[in-house]
Amino acid sequence: MSVCELLSPAGDIKTLKEAVMSGADSIYFGGTLFNARSSAVNFTNEEITEAVDFCHLRGVKVFVTVNTLINDKEIPQMVKYLKFLSETGVDGIIVQDLGVAKIAGQVVPELPIHGSTQMTVTDKEGAMLLQDLGFKRVVVARELSYAEIKEIKEAVEIEIEVFVHGAICVCYSGQCLMSSFIGGRSGNRGNCAQPCRLLYSIENKKGNLLSPKDMGLINHIKELKNAGVDSLKIEGRMKGIDYVKTVVSTYRKYLDNDDKVSKEDYDILDGVFYRGGLTDGYFTGKLNDMFCYNKPDNPYLKQKKAEIKDYERKLTVDFDAELKPGEPFSLTACHKGLCVTVKGELKGEMAINRPLDRERIASQLAKLGGTNFAAGEIKIAVDNNVTVPISEINNVRRMAVEKLNCEIINSYNRQPLKIDLPVLNDVKGEDFNYSVMVSDKEQLKVFSGYEYLYVPLDLYCGEGVAVLPRISYVGLKEKVLIKNCKKVLARNIGQIKMLEGTGIEIYADFTLNTFNSYGASMLNELGVKQITLSTELMFSQIRGIKSSVPLESVIYGYIPLMITKNCLIKSAVGCKNKNGAILTDRTGTDFKIKCTDHCKNEIYNSLPVVLSDKTADIKSCGLSFGRLMFLDESPKKCLEILDCYKKGIMPDCEFTRGKFYKGV
Repeated sequence: MSVCELLSPAGDIKTLKEAVMSGADSIYFGGTLFNARSSAVNFTNEEITEAVDFCHLRGVKVFVTVNTLINDKEIPQMVKYLKFLSETGVDGIIVQDLGVAKIAGQVVPELPIHGSTQMTVTDKEGAMLLQDLGFKRVVVARELSYAEIKEIKEAVEIEIEVFVHGAICVCYSGQCLMSSFIGGRSGNRGNCAQPCRLLYSIENKKGNLLSPKDMGLINHIKELKNAGVDSLKIEGRMKGIDYVKTVVSTYRKYLDNDDKVSKEDYDILDGVFYRGGLTDGYFTGKLNDMFCYNKPDNPYLKQKKAEIKDYERKLTVDFDAELKPGEPFSLTACHKGLCVTVKGELKGEMAINRPLDRERIASQLAKLGGTNFAAGEIKIAVDNNVTVPISEINNVRRMAVEKLNCEIINSYNRQPLKIDLPVLNDVKGEDFNYSVMVSDKEQLKVFSGYEYLYVPLDLYCGEGVAVLPRISYVGLKEKVLIKNCKKVLARNIGQIKMLEGTGIEIYADFTLNTFNSYGASMLNELGVKQITLSTELMFSQIRGIKSSVPLESVIYGYIPLMITKNCLIKSAVGCKNKNGAILTDRTGTDFKIKCTDHCKNEIYNSLPVVLSDKTADIKSCGLSFGRLMFLDESPKKCLEILDCYKKGIMPDCEFTRGKFYKGV
């Protein structure tokens, strides 16, 4: 195995086996529960066991995705599933939900945890926090450049995994709510309907404006290795066998040597699944031409396919044989410290014609074709003029190999642990108040002096809670300190680590996707003073969340459905100097696009969530705060909406109830 692991997807058991034989060092897949590709075939528990054994007998690791958000009612099922995965011997689980990580750390402490790309780790502070929490690996955001990846790797000791090939989302992973809010299918819950692949328009530009080309970093393997990346990850759990075999074998070829990628191999990769070409835009920082605006015909449909040869996936076995007169033929087989000893039924006899010599015995022991082993060191102690039938040597060898296989499989299995989750305290207060988040100076003027106020960092002047950007940038911590912020709203996990030791009170925003009691408990342990829950939770689910700190939900506002690194406006119609634009879908529905820090874009839902006539439901949930999140409403409209909530009446506007009654 190379120092840099090649990690392949698998949507079913057949694809998994082909990926292994094509050169994958590790495989990741999902079971039928709690995985972010619920529409893939996925693996039953029986197939997971088969897959783990198959891979381990070939020196290949297995990682299982447990990377959806879970609600409190699902926790008992999650505990049972985690225990099954641990006992089966999987090499690690990939998680998004901090609550799942906390649960796993409690009930299956020996099972390694990897942080999913859904955790939106975009900086070294995010990776450092996961390291502090005991994670063994972090899958960094796909939007990172070479320099950003290198900086993260240099800052931590845990492993770094990087996506190198396959589909990429236009939105930062873990931050997309578009499928959830406009289609009722949540990406965070494993049911993304991929609305980003549909037609949209911005002004006079129409096409697949939210559909990036597929990532292809085949030309950057040497840089990734030099940066110290531990695992190169291929996307594609919903793609077929031909795709997996072709991509895995091609990356294997260039991972094992430093040859320049041939045009033929690049074209084969480009054509095996075609979305208008491959892009390395995030990695190189060249964000232009990353989108496939109009679905093109595949120019490679008739091209020659890659010639794929089975990759040698054999474990080394060392033999220690002994043959003495009057004693059975004895054979000890060892692999990496695991040893078994088998004795035959026939005893050694004095040879009449041709005695067995060491060379003949070694030759028979090395005949391991059809097994998952290759012969290593062979030691033979044989007395002169002693023999047994060759068939006896072969039979003992077969028994030893079978027994060693069992030992290898069992060596990965973990003993079942009878550990129950601790009961969490619930000390939420009974008082309820409305908080307000403003977006501009005019809104800030009318709410100046309001007791529960959120203010963008750029507008912060000592009043309220400073709202940090969703994606951190270089110099952010210094800006927070210069502004002398007393309280901040952290919008990603890295910002919690970034402000560690500063004495600043940290509130956690809904962008951290807190979905259950154990996620809230984890944030509380990290020192967070208040938590805004996921916008995808229902009232009935919020009622069940236990928390030692005040909880908040967004009960009014245009919910941001996406945040993108690319400026969608500039890519489509040219720079509008941060003035924003309107994105229109195929039904004629309009979505506002706002420009944020460093030319990122946020896309907002077409209608605001309004619950001003549902105050009884809001106040029955145990929430301490209900947030009114203003976007571009006039100051007068903002005051009107706050008044409607206080009076329990509806404002005059079109609206949605969000996910509070529908759920995901």
